[in-house]
Amino acid sequence: MDRDPEGRHVMSLRLSRVLSDIGVTKQMVSRRRRSFLVFEGILNAVDTISNKRYCDTFVFGSQSEGTTTLDMNSDLDGLQSIKVCRVILDWADWDPEKLCFLLLKNEHTPPQHCRLQVLKYDCPMPATLDMLPALMDVEKDVDNRVLLKNTWMDGAIQLLLGRQLIKRGPSRSGHKSIDIIIAFRYSGLLFECNFLFTRPKPGHWPRSEILTKARQSDTFLVPQGHAESDQSELEWRFGTPLIERLLMFDLNILQIQVYTFIKILRITFFKPLVGDRLSTFHFKTALLFTLEAYPPEIWQERNLMRCVICCLKTLQRWFNLRHCPHYTISGVDLFVGKLRRWEFPLLLAVLSDMIDNIMDFVSQIQMEQIGERIVDRPRTVSTRYQNTLATVRICFGSDMLKIFGIYFMSTTGENNIFKTRDIIIKVREIIFESDILAVLQHAEKWLYQYLASMAASTCLQRNQPISPDIYRLYEASLDSDLTSSRLKLASMMYCSGQYEKAKLVLAYTERLLHTDVLQWCACPGRSTKFAPTERFLQKAYELPVSEVIKRHVACSVVFNSLEICCVPGFLVYEMHRTISPEDFQHRNSIIDKWMDLVVIDSKLFMFYLQYLTFRQLGEEERRLGALHKLKNYLRVEHRGCVHIETALNVVGHCYELENRYDMALAWYRISLRYFPYNNAARLHIMRLLQQA
Repeated sequence: MDRDPEGRHVMSLRLSRVLSDIGVTKQMVSRRRRSFLVFEGILNAVDTISNKRYCDTFVFGSQSEGTTTLDMNSDLDGLQSIKVCRVILDWADWDPEKLCFLLLKNEHTPPQHCRLQVLKYDCPMPATLDMLPALMDVEKDVDNRVLLKNTWMDGAIQLLLGRQLIKRGPSRSGHKSIDIIIAFRYSGLLFECNFLFTRPKPGHWPRSEILTKARQSDTFLVPQGHAESDQSELEWRFGTPLIERLLMFDLNILQIQVYTFIKILRITFFKPLVGDRLSTFHFKTALLFTLEAYPPEIWQERNLMRCVICCLKTLQRWFNLRHCPHYTISGVDLFVGKLRRWEFPLLLAVLSDMIDNIMDFVSQIQMEQIGERIVDRPRTVSTRYQNTLATVRICFGSDMLKIFGIYFMSTTGENNIFKTRDIIIKVREIIFESDILAVLQHAEKWLYQYLASMAASTCLQRNQPISPDIYRLYEASLDSDLTSSRLKLASMMYCSGQYEKAKLVLAYTERLLHTDVLQWCACPGRSTKFAPTERFLQKAYELPVSEVIKRHVACSVVFNSLEICCVPGFLVYEMHRTISPEDFQHRNSIIDKWMDLVVIDSKLFMFYLQYLTFRQLGEEERRLGALHKLKNYLRVEHRGCVHIETALNVVGHCYELENRYDMALAWYRISLRYFPYNNAARLHIMRLLQQA
């Protein structure tokens, strides 16, 4: 290819087009970044609102960088820095309001690592073993200093997550697609972390503005020891993810395409050889050094292939040296503990062949059908439009989780009226100083919904009339989404005997529905089931998120025990679905808190309320029509039904009210086949059998 610059330019333009087709465009990169950075902001806002600012949460990695594709299935990389702890370099920095650790480092400490000495709570002196909790994971060194082990959180995390705990390096999480690192934050740059600013560089990149911001970044101490240390559990690794984020966000779209493509090369050709031990971080480091070393003029679309080869040559040089430097930290070899010496010749041979015959390798790539796309093989491939909508789907799911999150936290936590009012006040305070203004304003509407339902339930429990203030709260929440607030209002009206008013609200809500409404639920394990139509995704691409939610999203309706008087009596059983030891074994204490709630799909709840309301009004034809809509909903939309077991239980109850107990039992048994554990159907079957 070096002897054919015109051919190289043509193939570069073609590859750039292919990368754009699979979603690596300026618009989609920006959308991913915006979505996941707002996700980071809302996580921290939730902690502030709930008075749990024990840590700051960051979302790093390819999702927040926008350097991923659909087929990569990239993890969500999170880092939580603990705020109640402080790392200090000098005794004079001891802070009486925090648990302090003195950073220890000498000529024998491995590069990029340190140890942390535990200090007393009440004075700037070393702690001793007898004054620390027995469960605190510490160890004394040869100098009799009490050191914090990097496994210090493992016991608590194990208790929290149980069998769901997944360990990957320093990451601890309860889900295979999420990596969470719990770290300490040091205000400033530590020791060798100044490497980026002190080593000689050509000067054109990183830009001076970025370097100025980078100098103000903090260092994180990650719980991971050196791979070749005999006391690795006592060591903590320095990390500079904030600097790396600044650098990645400074890349243009061509540079993002180059990086995304070399990651695809890694997955396709190197991962089968050495797994993830030759990691994405090695390739990111190669890109950063290449950007620094090569002139800015080469980074043009017609030179994309050349830029890819330049990055590969940087990696090739490191393979020859058996050494991979860290971009921001001195004295580090990123190959240590990753690659074995006998693997370098194999990797070097593959890499050298790739550099000499890059197009042969590109044509073999199956991921995202790149090989087929690049040679224009006559086979069906997903279009740029389809891939754009698929990316929008991922981002919209993230957007929904963060907007719904504050409300869901309040509901699962059973915050009472007074706590919820305090949360609303805090949300308003945050709004004025936040860069996630629109998200928080929309989240506030959900809190009005919850507050209205709780207040109405209290009135009904005390046999008091529903006050105008409560109706105003319902009104303020009506456009939290298309249906759920209206259905909670209708449910309150039904439970308070206002059947005619309930009928009108339900009729109006049904008229709002259209073929492209998205049914959505926040419950872990169920939220991935939503199936948006193409027209819905078009709207999600074109309109602001809040507008899409108001007009096109039907969220599941959620009640907790504080709203119990506004819930049809039968659904209260859903709050008591966990009854047997087997149920508890199939339930996670953290992510399955929603099982103590009533959570029901919006459309289903609307048809169910219509059935109950028409029954009370004696409108037999409409009652049977509502029952028909319930059954038809299950037949036609069962794949999009998030809480299928609740749906089947509701139909069973309708047959109970029709005195068709055989049919009711049949529906409850079908429900149990879907979810044998943590299913209220078991209670209904026992109840019916006792009545027989």
